[in-house]
Amino acid sequence: MKRYVTFAMVAILMLGMTLSVQAQVRQGGQRPAAGKEMRQPERKMITPEKRAEIMAEQLQLTDVEKAKVQALFEKQQAKAKQRQEEMKSNREEQRAKMDAERKAYEAELIKIIGNEKFQQHQAQRIARLENKNRKMRMRSEGQQNQVREHKNN
Repeated sequence: MKRYVTFAMVAILMLGMTLSVQAQVRQGGQRPAAGKEMRQPERKMITPEKRAEIMAEQLQLTDVEKAKVQALFEKQQAKAKQRQEEMKSNREEQRAKMDAERKAYEAELIKIIGNEKFQQHQAQRIARLENKNRKMRMRSEGQQNQVREHKNN
C-alpha cells in the first residue's frame, strides 16, 4: 500500500512540476530554441476558387461542374474552419483544467511541507530547468553550426 501511495505522490509531483514550467513559459519565460525549430511554417491555404480553376483546367470541366466543385470546396473549407475553432476552444478548456489541477496540487503540497520548503523546492526546480534549457540551446546552436558548415562545403 505504501508503494502505491509513494508512486501516486511522485506522479503528482512530476505532473505539478511540468505544469509549473509550462505556466512560467506562458508568462514570458524563455522557450528552448529547439522548440522553435521544430515548428512547421504556416502554409497558406489555396482558395476554393483557385482549387476549382486548377481542377477545371486539369479535367476540362464545364462551367457548371466548375461552379459545383467550387461550392463543394467552399463548404469543405467552412467545415475545416469550424473544426479548427472547436479544437482551439478545447485546448483552452484543457489548459484551464490543468492550471486548476496544478494550483490544487501546489496548495496540498504547501500544506504538507510548508511554504518555506515549497519555495525552496520551486527555486531548485527552476534552476534545474534553466540549466536544461541552456544545454538545449547550446546543442541547438551546435546543430545549426553543423548545418551551416555543411552548406558551405
